[in-house]
Amino acid sequence: MKSCAFCYIYDIKIRFYTALTFCFKSFLCLAQAGVGEPGLYAKEFSVSDCFKNKHFSGKFRSDTMATNLVLKGQQIWRSIDLEDHENRSLLVNSRGCAEVGLFEIIKFGLFDKKLNAFANDDFNKVMQSRLSMAQVRKQISFHEVNENRSFDENGNEKSETQEVNRFLMGTDIKSYLLKEDWIFNAKSGQTEKYIVGIAPLVFDPKKEKVVPLFWLYYPEWKELFASFEAKNLYSTGVISYADLFAKKYFVSQISKESNVFDRSVKAVNHGTDAGAENENIKEKINKQEIDLFPQ
Repeated sequence: MKSCAFCYIYDIKIRFYTALTFCFKSFLCLAQAGVGEPGLYAKEFSVSDCFKNKHFSGKFRSDTMATNLVLKGQQIWRSIDLEDHENRSLLVNSRGCAEVGLFEIIKFGLFDKKLNAFANDDFNKVMQSRLSMAQVRKQISFHEVNENRSFDENGNEKSETQEVNRFLMGTDIKSYLLKEDWIFNAKSGQTEKYIVGIAPLVFDPKKEKVVPLFWLYYPEWKELFASFEAKNLYSTGVISYADLFAKKYFVSQISKESNVFDRSVKAVNHGTDAGAENENIKEKINKQEIDLFPQ
């Protein structure tokens, strides 16, 4: 009997690919929406003009590993806070084709390239959680009613109501959440990390907290992220967004590890305790690797 505590993750990915292949062939996946829609992108430039990958296919191959090599594993959720100045300069700024903001690329992928978005990060149930174009448009639409008060020439107070309807922009995103598989490879004796999903997070005034807009299956989006240049703060070399994610060129904290109660780090730890727990999780996983492969 194979000692494999985490093989189900790769079975999930295989089933996801099968389901998504069927979905691409369905009528829903061929719906036309969003192309050239006014107000969808930042005004400074056209994202489509920056897209130079003539061989883009939209197809993908999920990262896989032979099940007999998966000795142990863990699911990790990593938070990229955009209040951090370095993260904001990397992922938010849109200053032409050399620095297209990440959320602008995501909208381009959703509406122009018809890539998929999901209601949650359970990619084993893609047919149930896949969002339609109408649902995606609703998710990134912003509606606000502002009441402006002023005084007329006679000193009487007057009130005017102004409605704001627009699409969300990169500046509205508070953070990004990455879901990762951390796998102990029985052959190499090393921990291998695979990004599974990514979600932009916004503040929900009704719930009074930051929530995911939707989830993107990273292997499906990796080709698109590789097609856009990202800002490189660490060298003079040219890198893509796929490189940025692969090399972890950002500041992040572990916000959750897979656990029985599905609790996040902040749900049971606050302030400096949350930062300490973040380090404890990494140290615990490193110790597991040493215990599995003693010198």
